[in-house]
Amino acid sequence: MPLDTLSLLRDGLPEGEPRRVVIVGAGMAGLTAGLLLKDAGHEVTILEGQNRLGGRILTYRGFAGDMYGEFGAMRFPVQHPMVQWLIRDKFTLATSPFPMYDEDTFIYLQGKGVRRSEFDAGRFDFDLLPGEADREPHQLLKDTMAPLIEVMRQDDEAAFERLLADYDRYSLLSYLKERGLSDGALEILGPLFNMEGRYHFSLVEWFLHFYEDVFGDLMYIVDGADSLPRAFEPYLMDDIRLGAQVHAITQDEGAVTVHYRAGRASMSVTADECIVTVPLASLRHMEIQGLDPQKWYAIRNSYYGRAHKLFMQFSERWWETRYGITTGLTVTDLAIRNVVYPPAGQDRRIAKGVLIASYCWEQDSMPYTPLAEEECVAQALQDLCKIHPEAQDTFEFGVYKDWALDWFACGIGPLFRPYEMSEGFYSDVIRPVHRVWFANDACDRRHRRWVEGALKAAVKNAYAIHTGIRNEMPWED
Repeated sequence: MPLDTLSLLRDGLPEGEPRRVVIVGAGMAGLTAGLLLKDAGHEVTILEGQNRLGGRILTYRGFAGDMYGEFGAMRFPVQHPMVQWLIRDKFTLATSPFPMYDEDTFIYLQGKGVRRSEFDAGRFDFDLLPGEADREPHQLLKDTMAPLIEVMRQDDEAAFERLLADYDRYSLLSYLKERGLSDGALEILGPLFNMEGRYHFSLVEWFLHFYEDVFGDLMYIVDGADSLPRAFEPYLMDDIRLGAQVHAITQDEGAVTVHYRAGRASMSVTADECIVTVPLASLRHMEIQGLDPQKWYAIRNSYYGRAHKLFMQFSERWWETRYGITTGLTVTDLAIRNVVYPPAGQDRRIAKGVLIASYCWEQDSMPYTPLAEEECVAQALQDLCKIHPEAQDTFEFGVYKDWALDWFACGIGPLFRPYEMSEGFYSDVIRPVHRVWFANDACDRRHRRWVEGALKAAVKNAYAIHTGIRNEMPWED
């Protein structure tokens, strides 16, 4: 039976023998595991290489007034119960809806821009088959996914396993091609549904987001997403060592020792157990004693996706006053790809506003990586003005974050590829090795890259350490 991770997070761990636990990383997984274990009576030390908490929750506060921009996590699905409990119940943080759809936003393709409410594929040059041209794009996509939808609608515990057995061998692109979609259909579905950056990755992982409508009901934290990790500070800050860059982990039958650098000093901390919560990709820069070849294979082959966000500040919120846009996103085939109009981070006391002028994943993000930040901003502004000419005269400045260049993140988050969700690879990703445990957003199959996945992995590992369960692995779902 899978663990009831929400109940464990809410009610705490059962009675157990106190142990010393060192946690590598003060992102959401590290903070959650640390709080659970400390509350249960364990001695906890958290080592964080940066000067802040939160990992890929990163709120930029360099705009005018009280405006901010979320370089990392910016919206949280209402259907993710663990993160919602932390936000609303544990820490009582104020929230507000973050809708991702607004009919007043634009679809800009082939040099032509139209409002979403006015979009008609027939006005563009797409070479569609007769059976494709007579269906709306969303219906075409839904019909194409019908076999997977039918599996999940069987609504029993075995449905997910059947989905993996039948479809984990596919990438999104190979499945769409096998179902007979034309290149013209791919050309229109890709930009409209942000699929092009995921074409070569796991069909099942993409489909679960589509089927569960993860983006259908979202909310944001009014005071900024970084309010969530900072809410842990009163409970854990005295147990956290900032600026501690871990470079090696050694272990034997009696203990585990984590070695780190603080400035020019080399230091270490010894404990009974170690939970590693930093991205798996960053472990390739560490010396970790005792890991078997299969574990190293899983670490080496865990893929971390590229992504960037480019925020711009304008002297007025013209997208609201001139277009009636208050939220949602504009999709394009330009280099900027997606323009997001965030309800989060605006300061209603002033006329100025911020938006995400470019939000890109994978190959869409790569053309920006070689450019200096000023050139990234200039290129994005040039594209944005093709859709919104008002941007030219109201632009004030832009800021850019490429997660692929972040040493501590190694990318925006992990992505499955074909065969990786159903075979031994995933088990090797999540399993502990002797006294070293692994809990991050790669260590949950259903919620990878989301805060929810990091929380579930943290709770499972904290429970296993606390109860002494080491070999049965009941925390695997």
